Amino acid sequence: MSVNSLILRLRNGDRTALEDIYKKYRASFLKWITYTHKCTDDEAVDIFQYSILSFYENVLEESFEEMNEAGIKTYLYSIGKNKLLADTRKNSKISYQEEIDEDELFEALEEENPEKEVRLNKIKKLVSELGEPCSEILRLFYFNNLSNDEIAEVMRYKNGNTVKNLKYKCIQRIKNQL
Repeated sequence: MSVNSLILRLRNGDRTALEDIYKKYRASFLKWITYTHKCTDDEAVDIFQYSILSFYENVLEESFEEMNEAGIKTYLYSIGKNKLLADTRKNSKISYQEEIDEDELFEALEEENPEKEVRLNKIKKLVSELGEPCSEILRLFYFNNLSNDEIAEVMRYKNGNTVKNLKYKCIQRIKNQL
């Protein structure tokens, strides 16, 4: 059975074609990803299932053309590798972000300017010089006391974590200017 006939069967709603692909590539995928990328067996299974679902969705959306036998395997492996790398980056950002003390910005300014009004004016000036989206995020967070999730809603970001990461980068830019 050719790969292109499998894809055609998938597009026509034949679920057994998906089962055939699942069974054919599962063992080699799990062995490859656990050995090459040193992930756990549970992570490998989750990533494989994610890869299969992504592959299936892409077939239904017709986001790729005909492929050869190695094409499906390569496609699944690249989806899996990208998913694992994205999860690793996400987890490392979260653990790194947890160590950040956002009040360091204010402490640094308090040491330089004991007067509150002078300190706030200096911060406002630096924030306005940053440009968008930094100035808006910091203004909403520090001066309007909105949470990360509220800012995400106002600025139409995906979630509060996106705002948290952007806010951290903006604060680092201010620290560098100080």
